[in-house]
Amino acid sequence: MICYWLFILFLAYNSKIEYTMGHNVLTNVAYGKSVRQSTDFRWGSVPDNAVNGIFTDFTHTDLEKNPWIRIDLGRNYTIHEVEVFGRRGCCVERLHDVDIRVGNDLHDMHLCGHFTGSCTRSGERIAVFCPFNTFGRYVKIQIMEGWNNYLSVAEVLVWGRL
Repeated sequence: MICYWLFILFLAYNSKIEYTMGHNVLTNVAYGKSVRQSTDFRWGSVPDNAVNGIFTDFTHTDLEKNPWIRIDLGRNYTIHEVEVFGRRGCCVERLHDVDIRVGNDLHDMHLCGHFTGSCTRSGERIAVFCPFNTFGRYVKIQIMEGWNNYLSVAEVLVWGRL
């Protein structure tokens, strides 16, 4: 019996596993979508790095008040959870005090959740569960504290469904 469960665990870790919530299968609806950011870091930044599935690269804004990145999902989805991963290596503290907003319209976005504090570990994960029936096309991550900040993000996963 122990060998059976070890085999099941082996398959689970070496197979594609879908994220399910009840009978609904959630997918990362942000993967490969268009990303914009408030500013570009002076030596260049690739905003789409935030949704390319590679956790070792990153996107980076320039120094400013309330920097943000915004993902256009291309259509409306019901959003369950947003995961934001800080960059690896240096500058982990550049992901801090963020609001995560979701909406159908760029000028009417609703708070999904807030993370207070600063990342302290390389590649740290911030997970925000949205209120029931959060629906939208756009997802925005924005630093809300301080006067001069960089926002640097390695990857954003938006778990949702049609």
